[in-house]
Formats: sequence, C-alpha cells, structure tokens
Amino acid sequence: REATGDYRRCPVPDDKVPWSVDYPDYAPVDYTAPSVLENDSSKKQGGWADPVDPVAGGVNLQSRQTYEGDRIQFFQNGLPKNPRGRTGMVGRGLLGKWGPNHAADPIVFRINEKTGQREMVAIKRKDN
Repeated sequence: REATGDYRRCPVPDDKVPWSVDYPDYAPVDYTAPSVLENDSSKKQGGWADPVDPVAGGVNLQSRQTYEGDRIQFFQNGLPKNPRGRTGMVGRGLLGKWGPNHAADPIVFRINEKTGQREMVAIKRKDN
C-alpha cells in the first residue's frame, strides 16, 4: 500500500536526531515509492520526479531553496539531508524532488449568509 508505505523506518532516539550528533550505528531504510520511480523525468517524457541519481542526471540541488532557515546540507554522495535531522529513512518516500518539495493547497471557508452554516472549498490536486 503505497500511500501508507510498506516499509519500516529504523528507530532514531530523540537525542540522535540532530545531524550534529555523532551516530555511527545509524542505518536508515532507503525507500522511494514506485510511483515516484515510474515518473523519473530522465526516463519518462512528462515525468514529474527527479532522477534516481540527480547528481549524474544534471540536477543542480545546490540551487534549491528551503524555508527551513538554514541552507541545505548534503551527504558525501551529493544528496540532501533532511533539515530536521535523522528520520530513520533515506530516499524520497512519496516526494518527487530531492530536497525541498514546495506545495500550496488553498482552502477557503465562509459562513453562508442564508443558512449560517460554514462552507468550505478545497482544490484536489492531480498528484493525490
């Protein structure tokens, strides 16, 4: 079941989450969803996902911006680190891009003047 993921993260003690803390036994699970791999833009015309190896695929990860405040840190293999620290998983999961995956999902609420009921309008994106 891709939406929930058929994988298990390796446990990360709270005190080992920050990248600044040494954790030589860290062995994260590598997971990228099949739908992401099937939409590799270097293999599929119109694909929306970064290549499996973005460095070899010519993707400039250094130019990507994050709203986390600090600049993006990278592993020795050139892939970006999660700015929040260790999560027990590497890879992209259900995300198409290496590094930041920006999205905006507008939701509008109002009170119906005639009924007094709350009403909501939301947009269903194509990607979910």
